[in-house]
Amino acid sequence: MPKRDVYTHGHQPAVVNQHARRTAERCAAFARHVISDDSRLLDVGCGPASITVGLAKWVPKGLVSAIELGGAILDTARSTVAESGLGNVKVDEGSVYELPYEDDVFDLTYAHQVLQHLTDPILALREMARVTRPGGYVAVRDADYYTMSSSPESEAIEKWRTIYRLVARHNGADPDAGRHLLSWCHTAGLQDVAISTSAWSYWTEDDRENWGFSWAERCLTTSFAEQAVEYGYATRAELEEIAEGWRAWATNPSGYFHFINGEALAHVE
Repeated sequence: MPKRDVYTHGHQPAVVNQHARRTAERCAAFARHVISDDSRLLDVGCGPASITVGLAKWVPKGLVSAIELGGAILDTARSTVAESGLGNVKVDEGSVYELPYEDDVFDLTYAHQVLQHLTDPILALREMARVTRPGGYVAVRDADYYTMSSSPESEAIEKWRTIYRLVARHNGADPDAGRHLLSWCHTAGLQDVAISTSAWSYWTEDDRENWGFSWAERCLTTSFAEQAVEYGYATRAELEEIAEGWRAWATNPSGYFHFINGEALAHVE
């Protein structure tokens, strides 16, 4: 049986709506140069599939497969694909630890913000490499929560980051995964690896309100909030205070927030 990890974020609307803003252009640019119009791609842990449909537009003569574990998020992904009108995408149910594909199928296997939630990212990378043809690529991108910081400095946001990292580690995952991608790839047997980094920043009114109000709600209504209380890392009252801190930052015209994403593009031999 495939592993069943605890997903720190959860799939409540506040999470899914925020993740649906992600695009291939913004999230997979580091791998764009190895993708041809006839490539066969796999999007692992596709979430609401907003990146998936972008990848499909890059390969009009190719095919994109995407996987999710199941449940409502799988239905959401399939709805996104259906609404896109694209005919070169299919969404399957499956686990990154036990991908439902034969060996050497894909030209590129991609995962965005997935490894940070896994108890065994090495096994996941090996499985991604298994389904990738020799000469193809495994592409992974993950945030480093340690690098998340705001201006003006906010005690509430700092407390949020501390609690989030505690919860993620309690779940057996690594919230700072972005910095470990090179070593994880090497341990998984992927030796030819190109590493890059990119920063996400939020400072326009739209970005601040989306990021800040989203996290305010996520601190109250999602699996992260439930886990923080259950594990004893925060009380409901403390999470309310943190949510208010996020709202204050979101409405500050001088508010700024950024963090680093690590990116690994591994050549499969």
